Formats: sequence, C-alpha cells, structure tokens
Amino acid sequence: MKKAGSEGEQRTRTKTGDDENMEELSRELEACLSESRACVVATIVDVDGSAYRREGARCLIHVDGEVTGILSGGCIEEDLREHAQEVLRTLEPRKLFYDFRIGEDEVWGIGLGCNGAITVWLEPFDPVRSPDAADRILGDLRRRVETREPYVAATVIGSSDPAAVPPGARRTLVAAAEEAGLLGAGRRAGLVRLPEGSTQLELLLERVAPRPELVIVGVGDDARLLCSLARRLQWRVTVAYHATDKATRERFPAADELRVIPRYAFEQVDVKGKYVVVMSHNLDLDREAVHRMLTPEVAYLGLVGSRYRLEKILESNSNGGGSDGSIDPQLLAKLYSPVGLDIGAETPEEIAMSILAEMTAVKNSRSGGFLRDRKAAGSGARTPTATPSQSSFLDEPIFPESCRV
Repeated sequence: MKKAGSEGEQRTRTKTGDDENMEELSRELEACLSESRACVVATIVDVDGSAYRREGARCLIHVDGEVTGILSGGCIEEDLREHAQEVLRTLEPRKLFYDFRIGEDEVWGIGLGCNGAITVWLEPFDPVRSPDAADRILGDLRRRVETREPYVAATVIGSSDPAAVPPGARRTLVAAAEEAGLLGAGRRAGLVRLPEGSTQLELLLERVAPRPELVIVGVGDDARLLCSLARRLQWRVTVAYHATDKATRERFPAADELRVIPRYAFEQVDVKGKYVVVMSHNLDLDREAVHRMLTPEVAYLGLVGSRYRLEKILESNSNGGGSDGSIDPQLLAKLYSPVGLDIGAETPEEIAMSILAEMTAVKNSRSGGFLRDRKAAGSGARTPTATPSQSSFLDEPIFPESCRV
C-alpha cells in the first residue's frame, strides 16, 4: 500500500468541497455515461467510532486516478485507487475494512488522528461493459437529487444468492424501515441484514430527504452571493421579486427558479416548509415580505438589517403596499433578525456564510455554538450496533470479493 504523499498520489488531484455532494456526483456520472467512461463509486457503509465522514458518504474514482469527492480527508484515497483498478478490471464490487483503532498514531506511515473503523464498498460504473448496472446507479443518484418527498433508499451490499439478488440492486422503502426501527433513532444511514424470500441480504439503508428549500426576496449582489453559496451547499433556491432589470436568469444562473411576481404580492410564493431570507433593502418591500411570508407554514424567515429596521417593520400600522396588520406573536419565534450567526461577518461573502450557517443550524435543531463547548453526552454520537468481531454471512465464500485492509 502506498503512503499518503507518494508518487502515485502526486500524479492525480483529488477534487473536494462542492464536488463531494450528491448533485455533483450525479453530474460526474452523467458525463461518464455520455463519454462512455468507467469509474468506481466508493461508499462508506459502516462506521464504528469516530471518522472523518459517516455512512452514506460517497466519492467517485476515475480510471485516471482522479477522485471526485472525499471520504477520509486523504487518509485512504490512495489505497482506494489501487483497489478501484481491480474492481474495474473484474466488474465485481468489493468491501474494504479500514481499522484505525490502534495504540500508535501511525497507520501505514501517516498520522491519522482517528479512533474508529470504516467499511467502504466499491461498486463499478461501466456504461459500456455493464450498462444496466450503470443506469441503475445513475438513476439512484438522480432520484436522490430530484426528490421532493423523503424516503429510505436500500442498496444491496451483499447477498447469500447473488444470482437471485445481486449486490448493487436497489430498493426503495417509504415507511417500512421507519416503522420497523431498522435504522434506530437519530441514524441517517447504516447496515442492516434482512431476508428477501430465501435470500439473506445485507443492505445499506439511507434516509433520503429532499434538498432544503430557500426563498430569497431580493436581487442585489448580496442576494446573488447567497443564492450561489446555497446552491453549492445543495439547497434548492427560488428567487422571488417583481419585474426589474436585475431579476434575470443572467444574474441568477444558480437559482433553481426565478419567480417574477407583482410588486408586494409575496403571498403568491409558496413558503410551506421553506426557509426565507428577505434582503430587498427597501423598507416597504421588506415589511410586506415579512408580513405576508411569516406564516405558520414557513420554517424560517431571516431579515437582513438592523434591530431598528426590524422594529419599523413590526409596527402594526399598514403602508401603501397593503399590509393587513400586526404579526401573530407566536410566529415571531420563526423570525431571525438581524439574520445570521454572530461570527463577526463584514464582507458580503462572510454575511452569506453567516446566514447559511444559521439556517443550517435551525434545520438541524442546533444552537450554532462552538463544537468544543458541546458535552460528550449530548454530542449525538451513536452506539455501534455491532462489535467489530461480529460475524456476518458476508464473510463467507458467497461474497469472495470482500477483503480487509
């Protein structure tokens, strides 16, 4: 096995950041399909202890060694490249087990600083030699990106009868997995073992949620920055504003939807379950947007501006736009103004990051504080469902491509 920083690693570059999200992986696979290029999909299917990323994290390993996405911060990617070449040669999936729980901090000659074990599943994507499997993988990712309803995705990792149910087969579970408690409280993904007829299966179950949705009221340069950053973080973004030379697709290419509405007609915008940021920088427009969009159905409404501006907007008297009175006090808990986490943001880029950080904290029911101040008992870390020594039918010869690293 090559060490990190080896010649093999230096020959290729690993894409990180935005490239690791599901939407980018889907686009990369679309390109592979159209160009008849093969690659390997690497997925973390099990984590025991601490790890850089959790179950369900994915990356793509291309024929030339380039990696789209990130699984470990660079700790195992070079080794994954070597195994990926064999997976592409044989078109057989492979399980790899990496155990970092050792006394010394030196693993393969590098300091990992982790204290856990991860299992990675490598799946071939070859639109030429295995087009059906390639279509199945790409269709799975497309549905995750496009869904507007939550569901549980099941991927067959191992099978006691590969002829009947081959590894790589996909299943969709809407409510059964939740009702049976297969994943356990608080877990987004994990391995389970279930029978399907006479076949025993090992499945990776993943809770798939629709992309969170953001509505931006405003078309200024700060709105453009927020739109762009939100899309990079996989939010579905709608920009809603009245007709103006700034409300154009050319200025907001990242937006999923550009809604041109009559002036003050913010009630025409669907806000159910969505996050709204009002940033028109016009007092009358901001007042109307807050009064009409702060409803029981909205998940969050952030208002850019000072506390004084907020006080003016909350005044119960109406204005020329036709505001119909005061806001229900019970809804004020959903109103965030001044908007954003207190990180000392000054530049438009920092302000956009602060706003998105606050929305993410609200979405995940977090306070947005320092991680170092969180108590271990409340960290949300799960108790492993199986010990590392627990045997599995997948360790038997029925799945000989499995290997432990």
